[in-house]
Amino acid sequence: MESDVPPTNEPSREKLYELVWTMPATKLAAQMGISDVAFAKRCKKLNIPRPPRGYWAKIAVGRKPAKKPLPAGDEEKLLGKDPVSRRVAIPENKRQLHPAAQDLLAALRAATPDTEGLVKVQGRTFPCAEVSVALIDRTIRCLSSILNMAENRGVPFKKARSSYDTAYFERKNSRLSIEIHEPVVTVKVDPASQDKRRPPWEWKTSHREPSQKLTFTIGSDLRTRGKGKNWSESESQTLEETLREVVDGICEHYAELDRERVREEERRQQHAEEYKLKQEEERKMKHTASTEAAARQRTEDLLIAAEWWRLYRTARDFIDSCEKNWRSSQSDELTEEQESWLRWAHEQSEALSPFQMAYPDPAKDGEFDPANVPPDGPYPATRNFPRPPTMPKIPPPVEQHTGWSASPPAPQTYPFWLRYPRR
Repeated sequence: MESDVPPTNEPSREKLYELVWTMPATKLAAQMGISDVAFAKRCKKLNIPRPPRGYWAKIAVGRKPAKKPLPAGDEEKLLGKDPVSRRVAIPENKRQLHPAAQDLLAALRAATPDTEGLVKVQGRTFPCAEVSVALIDRTIRCLSSILNMAENRGVPFKKARSSYDTAYFERKNSRLSIEIHEPVVTVKVDPASQDKRRPPWEWKTSHREPSQKLTFTIGSDLRTRGKGKNWSESESQTLEETLREVVDGICEHYAELDRERVREEERRQQHAEEYKLKQEEERKMKHTASTEAAARQRTEDLLIAAEWWRLYRTARDFIDSCEKNWRSSQSDELTEEQESWLRWAHEQSEALSPFQMAYPDPAKDGEFDPANVPPDGPYPATRNFPRPPTMPKIPPPVEQHTGWSASPPAPQTYPFWLRYPRR
């Protein structure tokens, strides 16, 4: 599914319109790195008019043909910035009603008023409404006007999928409900003559009746998790102005959702770039640590090999001294057991020599340039000699930490005299 959010490197709709009428589409598509077909689809999606056939030929001969004006875009149409979308047309007869308004009219006429004179209905094809019988006709015409205006701005009104829900507005998988109700007000009246025969606290000085004013509410369902936004009829403005405010509120709701999608896409791209930079920094740190570890290991291999060489020389000196001692005390003759031991000792001492492991190799055991090591390896080889029993382990280099990266000091023991004060 194609994303609703344009790429950040794509020119705006107004800029693309100017470019379309500045150079041929083939050159413009090549500059943008897309095909002619993809460029035509993008212009159609953004509702950008393109030059007709023969336009550039007229330009070549010095003529100045008129270019088609840029129509209102989706956001401009949604917010009602063009005069066509802000026109309020209240239907005058039943044939001009919206289908949802016709279904609501049939449901209201079939319902029975309650004790306060209100009729309340809701259904899959029409919104929830609670009005008096006297205001059914005006309710239907107002609803039809609202739905037609909203659909002209690109916000369709759809039937609910479940029988437990009411019809709703839906745009880009975002739903919004609307309700129409008539508030009930308390009206003060003078007590009747027959009431004055009773005590004053039993007089009927008021009663409740429909207010004869409509209130429109959007977003009052469970999906928005709020009380919704209301618009009510008043004496200070006409009915057309009230209906326009309702439609503006509906469209502003979806415009804010579009802006939030753009902001979310920008945040996602920013997080992706930050994550990429962090990965690159971690890769560099890991590469530096690997090259430094290889350099330290080569130095440690040199020290370990020197220690093995010292043990080898010491063992050879000891074996030679044993042979010399035996020969001087036995008239320069050795027994069979002594010769066997000398052969065994020489074999054991030869195993201590680092030359048996082909050390050193200047190409593999010497200094190397970290700049010549690829970022992801392979890294320089190391020997990893077994450590001689006479050689202690070389401690790692001490790293100095300052600032927030340093480990916090260990907490001190809570003083006994402060923990248990004398009262």
